Amino acid sequence: MEDNVYAVEVMMAQRLADLRAAGARAALVESARGGQRGVAAVVGAALIRAGQWLARGEASAAPNAGVRVAR
Repeated sequence: MEDNVYAVEVMMAQRLADLRAAGARAALVESARGGQRGVAAVVGAALIRAGQWLARGEASAAPNAGVRVAR
């Protein structure tokens, strides 16, 4: 085990600085990508839009669609 506490503190400070720099680089790369989404998110959004498009002509139903809630 290391007896020099100061040396360990300096090494840990350097490691922490390296990790913070790597995190900043990763955040910069992610922001430059333009917010790409996964396939599941794209398909889900498309299904929601299709459902809204199909439901445009439907008559407006009750907010809870006739489902009774026990209280």
